[in-house]
Amino acid sequence: MDQIRFADFVLDRRRRVLLRGRDIVPLGARAFDLLEVLHTHRDRVVSRDEIMQAVWPDTIVGDNNLNVQVGNLRRLLGADAIVTVPGRGLHFALEDWQPGPELALPDRPSVVVLPFEALGGDPDFDWLADGFVEDITTELSRFRDLFVVARNSAFTYRQMPRDLRAVTRELGVRYVVEGSVRARADRVRVAAQLIDAANGGQVWAENFDSDMSDHFETQARVARAIATCLSPQIDRAEADRIRVLAPEDLTAHGLAQRAWAVISSGEMAYDPGLRDRAEDLARQALALDANSALAWRVRAWVAWWHVYHGTTESVPGTLAAGIEAATRAIAIDKTDHQARRLRAQLHFMKQDVASALPELRQAHNMNPNCAITLCWLGFYEAVNGRADIGVPLAEAGLRRSPRDPARGSMLSALGFAQFAARNYDATAEAAEAALAESAQSATPLILGTIAYVGQGRVEKATETFRKVRSVAPKLVEARLSGRWLSANPDYLARADTFFRVAAGLAPSEVATTLR
Repeated sequence: MDQIRFADFVLDRRRRVLLRGRDIVPLGARAFDLLEVLHTHRDRVVSRDEIMQAVWPDTIVGDNNLNVQVGNLRRLLGADAIVTVPGRGLHFALEDWQPGPELALPDRPSVVVLPFEALGGDPDFDWLADGFVEDITTELSRFRDLFVVARNSAFTYRQMPRDLRAVTRELGVRYVVEGSVRARADRVRVAAQLIDAANGGQVWAENFDSDMSDHFETQARVARAIATCLSPQIDRAEADRIRVLAPEDLTAHGLAQRAWAVISSGEMAYDPGLRDRAEDLARQALALDANSALAWRVRAWVAWWHVYHGTTESVPGTLAAGIEAATRAIAIDKTDHQARRLRAQLHFMKQDVASALPELRQAHNMNPNCAITLCWLGFYEAVNGRADIGVPLAEAGLRRSPRDPARGSMLSALGFAQFAARNYDATAEAAEAALAESAQSATPLILGTIAYVGQGRVEKATETFRKVRSVAPKLVEARLSGRWLSANPDYLARADTFFRVAAGLAPSEVATTLR
């Protein structure tokens, strides 16, 4: 065996070095040979003659040489590492590190944040690296769909070389977050990466730079930013992994996860096939486990999709079914902030703002790191008469997760908030950015249609209206019937009128009076 682990150390026989963590411990050639001999025969006492022959072969040296090397090793390894047995010799007393039993993976995405490496050589900043790990672990724990290993377990790997596959087997996780911290008096850079330990592949990596005017505020802010970026990347990696598994190989939670992955891949698209696929998977999951909170959440989303896109025969009945499904999910898992967000969105569709806004605010408070919830909170605050609050919230959501897989949806939320604030140029900009993220999406086309009328670009609005009508005719029909996601009179009047102008159902002069 080339590498032997004991206590906090690794004896690398091939390289002839002793490691503590990632650092090489200064050790002379004779001390290394002595350590190797003692460890090789750790099951017994090794006589001084045997040691002298192994470490100083064909050389006559005094006992003092051996005593010096033993003293050196004791200073490095600890006073009790090598025991002198009077009249017999020396015994190596440190136990070899033994891997723990392999733990089964939990039924949800699992992750550990391993200790970050402090770069720069200033020991005064070692505490900062530990602080980032603790805060990232805490912030990730807010995402209730994740299984996050506690920091105490993660920190046991601080002083040893890392075999990531061994670490994940021992901790029962699939994903590992590693990183480094480089700090000076006024600046800090945190580099983080997400690794799928099953194949060693890097899922995501990013650098985060910040000033150090307030150490604790910087630590908290950067940790939140990292956690906010990590969660959707784990979701995406899990979706890719689950997508290739056969349905018969999936548990109830696996089926529900696949359903949620289908939703995540097509949330912005007018694609009844994706909707039906998600609904079928949720139905299968509930047949196996009626208490699958995630499957009930999927059912709530399906109801929202039907009402939003105008594909239900009974809006009141579908809304009631969706609210009931979200309520079931919350009853099973009271920490499910996404189910609360969906229930709030369904209440908004009922024009029940009194129930919806407090629920959505609660969903945000339960997990302030969920960027998409923050964006939609901004949208609903804005379209219900508080654009001065809503627009900054939606902008903050986008800043928190600049590479989010749901970025198209988040940009649309910002765009509608800007429309509520009468910022038509910003509305059009958000619509075009959202469309670039999701070319087959109907929502950015709806947003662009009303934005262009707001700008006075009626021809462009008419062209965009034709596109969205070809992509999502039922959605267009719902909007032309006056079904928008707000009961706010000002917002509703402008959205409805501008859309009808683009459709050629109202003269453009009407829009001028409302702009």
